[in-house]
Amino acid sequence: MITCPLTGSSNTKVIYEQKGVPLIQNMVYPTPELAKAAKKINVTLAQSLDNGFVFSANFDDSIIDYDQHYQNEQSNSGFFQDHLRNVIHIMKTNNMLGKKIVEIGCGKAYFMNMLLAAGEDVIGFDPTYEGDSPKVIKDFFSDKYSNVGAESIILRHTLEHISKPFDFIQTVAKANNNKGFIYIEVPTFEWIVNNNASEDVFYEHCNYFTLETLQQFFTESVGGHFFNGQYIYVIADLGKVKKQIEKREIKTYNIRFNDKIKEYTDLVSKHKNIAIWGAGAKGSTFLNLIDKDATKVKCVIDINPKKQNQFLGGTGHPIIKPEDISKYNIETAIVMNINYLNEIKPVADKLNIKLITL
Repeated sequence: MITCPLTGSSNTKVIYEQKGVPLIQNMVYPTPELAKAAKKINVTLAQSLDNGFVFSANFDDSIIDYDQHYQNEQSNSGFFQDHLRNVIHIMKTNNMLGKKIVEIGCGKAYFMNMLLAAGEDVIGFDPTYEGDSPKVIKDFFSDKYSNVGAESIILRHTLEHISKPFDFIQTVAKANNNKGFIYIEVPTFEWIVNNNASEDVFYEHCNYFTLETLQQFFTESVGGHFFNGQYIYVIADLGKVKKQIEKREIKTYNIRFNDKIKEYTDLVSKHKNIAIWGAGAKGSTFLNLIDKDATKVKCVIDINPKKQNQFLGGTGHPIIKPEDISKYNIETAIVMNINYLNEIKPVADKLNIKLITL
């Protein structure tokens, strides 16, 4: 029985099934053998027919382990740095800065350090944090930290990984004495569907939000789309968290992801010396769907030094720096995220590489 993680109701419908993708995207390995041995899993997307929420059916967070092979840092990109500056602007516009700030799921603390550099009073919580900053508590945020008294809480790209997101928001509110404001940022399912982006469906993302399904957690909130429509944000008073999710009229989806996978397969088959540009989650899913045995695409190009000279989880494709493209006789590269096209193009032009966008 498939039940909605927001309400527990079994009034749900399966809308898509994806076969054999890595358990965790953004995993890179030192050898192709280790990469190919990475655990794979099927993904089943379902939708609540009561409230419209889309989620990964039968998701089991106990099998997720973000170990030393996990590399998800995007801050090497100038475009992404601009996005983070935009986030700070949105928080400032909504009077969330100049206060005591907590970032839940701060990761490698890049955004937190940006806030610290701007003079903000901020601490981070993340049990997987690998650094040594005294500003980061390597633990989950819970009511045992109610004495922190945060006035602003940041939750960036964390909620889509949490199996019961509404329960989690209620827990955060309670832990902060139902006071302060929260900023939430997640990918949006609307962009995925509108762009038929099958490469944006993967197991570790157990929730697929729209602005409407995220805002239904609160009686009042503000929000919007940004990052060229790929992300959404919501800002709300933690005193406005609902006690339960009500039934509402829902939006249904016409999912055509399998058609897109066939289109991607045809695209790759037309080129001999081809690579993809971007060893993130999109690139990992793309290759695990259309080139499982690493015979069609020669390599993956990425500017993140921690991913270079490693191998992509599931398929074992080598990950290289742009300067090494000539070693693989690459003629064409598929850009995994069009947001980064303008910063990739000058590099590709110098290397005489043709670019294709999805």
